[in-house]
Amino acid sequence: MSQPGRLCPLHYQTGPDALRTAPQRRCPTVYLVGGLYGNDAALAAIQALARRERAAGHPEPLLVFNGDFHWLDAETAVFRHIQETVLDQAAILGNVEAELAQPTPGIGCGCAYPATVDDATVMHSNRIMARLQRMVAETPALHEVARQLSGLPRQIRLVVGDLRVGVIHGDPESLAGWRLALEQMPAPGRTPSHIRRWFEASEVDLFACSHTCLPFAQRFTWERRQALIFNNGAAGLPNFRGDRRGVITRIGETPAPVPTLYGGVLRGVHCDAVPVAYDTAAWVRQFRAIWPEGSAACHNYARRLAHGTGLTPQGANRLGDRRP
Repeated sequence: MSQPGRLCPLHYQTGPDALRTAPQRRCPTVYLVGGLYGNDAALAAIQALARRERAAGHPEPLLVFNGDFHWLDAETAVFRHIQETVLDQAAILGNVEAELAQPTPGIGCGCAYPATVDDATVMHSNRIMARLQRMVAETPALHEVARQLSGLPRQIRLVVGDLRVGVIHGDPESLAGWRLALEQMPAPGRTPSHIRRWFEASEVDLFACSHTCLPFAQRFTWERRQALIFNNGAAGLPNFRGDRRGVITRIGETPAPVPTLYGGVLRGVHCDAVPVAYDTAAWVRQFRAIWPEGSAACHNYARRLAHGTGLTPQGANRLGDRRP
């Protein structure tokens, strides 16, 4: 497990306690956008969803990018567009941005992949990161990128109505942690001690995360308390079987005026997984232009772009209180 791409640097360590005093914003509606992965077609679709909110008379949603908004955008103009648009909203570091801001020797992509991910995928992820790092280092127009990304927090705290939201990238203990991956979740109805401890230490009601690339939502109950975990999977990649759309998490004081995949209500606040129906053809053309056949990203993502994953919305909906 010492292979670059599987290691997690010590400076990636965070902690649920830090969320109690993390930067906080209050807003009536928020879109949590994790794993945009440099897909500017998905970014345009998310902005269009925000316009639909306004057209329906809902408050302006705050867009919060919780890491890995860069990745497949290894082309200067696309990268700059993503960077400028994201930093005009709210954002935290993902491992991609952390390794662009300050590369860690021997770490590779910084994904901290678990043993369940094959070595070839890890190797190709390291090559994707190396290409991005070279582009940033060798392009004068991108020389401000490292400074801009270095200023991003690792966690932020949101308040929507009476709901306290902890926005993280991996898990509460690490920027690149995998303990909030779908495969790590207990059976619905169970609340392991470490999850209970995370909620109690952070004093939040909902963890909004990404990083692990597969979405799910799950409700946890203990004593007289309820809490939610929403992992949005990837905003810029397909998430479900035969479905090429991305996914974001919407949290709002009002019900979503757009179609949702699944969701629930906690403390009177609506929490939903919302599909991102971006221009697939445009995104695939851009992807293939940057990452042709045989490239590292083509190896890791071509099949997913064409067919989605093995997951279904029913499998991601672990809330137990609403039909997908």
